[in-house]
Amino acid sequence: MSTSSTSRLNPHQDTITNYMYLGLLPFFIGAFGPWIFADAEQWLTDIFLHYSTIIYGFLAGSIWAIALFAHNDNNAEFIKRHIHAAIIFSLMPLAGYFLPPIYHTGIAMVGFLALLFWEKLFLQDLYPKWYQALRHRITFIAVACHMLVLWNLLRV
Repeated sequence: MSTSSTSRLNPHQDTITNYMYLGLLPFFIGAFGPWIFADAEQWLTDIFLHYSTIIYGFLAGSIWAIALFAHNDNNAEFIKRHIHAAIIFSLMPLAGYFLPPIYHTGIAMVGFLALLFWEKLFLQDLYPKWYQALRHRITFIAVACHMLVLWNLLRV
């Protein structure tokens, strides 16, 4: 992706920012909901983990899209690395469905951090600065919600 293609995001910065913050609402409901609706804690935790897996898969899939944009012969290694990473990252949270919720939550939390680290390591130059800052903020808020869910699960 060239600089000109990343600048195409700039006119849509407000829309992207609003959607990303709105996307945090289910994380907040899953993390704080059990404090208000104690009887629904298991259900809220399950919904939180399903939503977390969906969002994580969406983010991992964006790596695949980036690889598709880098379609010239000079980028063969870049494409190969990112296609493999997209598959591995996409499948990682599925392991959580075979484990108790406390482990599933931990895997999801580590997954969000690992995905952000991958993007920072290999894709940072492709993203506009405002998106990088937003992505960090959103990821750390989502990780904090995962930490609250872990705390909720540990206190039971």
